[in-house]
Amino acid sequence: MSRWDRPPAGTTVAAFFETWLPTAFAASGREAPLAAPLVRATLSGPGGGAWDVQASESDLHVDKAAREPPDVWLRQSAADFLTALSPEPDPDLPELLPPGWSALDLLFLDPRDIEMLRQVNGRILVEVAGRRGRRWAFDAGFGKAGVSAGRPRSTVRLDGATFDGLRNGSIPPMQPLLDGRLKLEGDRALAMQLLLLLGSRLARR
Repeated sequence: MSRWDRPPAGTTVAAFFETWLPTAFAASGREAPLAAPLVRATLSGPGGGAWDVQASESDLHVDKAAREPPDVWLRQSAADFLTALSPEPDPDLPELLPPGWSALDLLFLDPRDIEMLRQVNGRILVEVAGRRGRRWAFDAGFGKAGVSAGRPRSTVRLDGATFDGLRNGSIPPMQPLLDGRLKLEGDRALAMQLLLLLGSRLARR
């Protein structure tokens, strides 16, 4: 049986967006909510590129990134992007997708996700420190202010064990901020807002 939560090992970034993701969306039988966001993924480094993805009812539209501003802009290295989705974990990093999440969650197909997106307007960088100097980073812009910002307004830094605790729900979202395991730079209000929204999203699984 084919798995549609993650692409198979060896999938390139281009194949993920242009072939695997549309096929996975069709196989899932899911339909997009009204006003599903236009998501842009800009992936740097070898094998990277930029794609615009938007679900509309039972169709998924994937194109090379255009000039039209997206609703959500995800920026990452191609290597880190593939690491997060790979069925073969990186030995120096925690598992990166929360339990029950799949690659299709990049499309924000749940109507409750659409409502959450309306509450966020900013750009944030998350850095996870793994073992042996490994670092994984994810840069996301939400709303008009987030996609037009020249750099992140807020940076969140944490170690792999703390990230894993947040991912699997064993650590409450705000606890690492209170005890110093999570470091914030820049706009603290934006980071705290996203942490609370993440906690709400994880509670649904």
